[in-house]
Amino acid sequence: MALVHNFLGQIQLSSGDYDRAAWLFTAALDAARSIPDRFTILISLYDLALSSQARGDLDAAAALLRQGLALAGEAGDEPASAYYLEALAAIARQQDDLHRATRLLAAASAQLQASGSGWLHAYVPRAPHDESTEAELRSRMGDAAYEQAAAHGRSLTGKRAIQHELEDTPQDPQQRENLA
Repeated sequence: MALVHNFLGQIQLSSGDYDRAAWLFTAALDAARSIPDRFTILISLYDLALSSQARGDLDAAAALLRQGLALAGEAGDEPASAYYLEALAAIARQQDDLHRATRLLAAASAQLQASGSGWLHAYVPRAPHDESTEAELRSRMGDAAYEQAAAHGRSLTGKRAIQHELEDTPQDPQQRENLA
């Protein structure tokens, strides 16, 4: 049921019906947590974050992505972690936190290069990023600041990237319990 709800939610999301998509993704997350199934929880958290982001609720989207990032880290799923880092970079960019966006994109790219694309890409759309995103960040930050932030991100591999992103975010014990 979780995968069905996620698939239907992605259709609604791509059609611009963000509220309906959020409802379907919430139903998917509830179904996934009732088992509990980390695979579908990771998909559902990511999709629900995308619908929150589309509705302009960046704080909720970031919180959902951090939950998924923590779960992917606990499972040792570096490719899924990289997808979560990319999505968090997109939010940081929307919040005009250019250094953080650059660092997160570089960390995600390094993880994907080291571990491959994994399985998550088959179920969720990747956060938008391409050479124009990097060019925009470089242009707005300046070459030196961009290179410094990117180098810092590339130095954060595996669990270090996850820990670095989560260290400043207090984790609600109830949220951690719901992930298991």
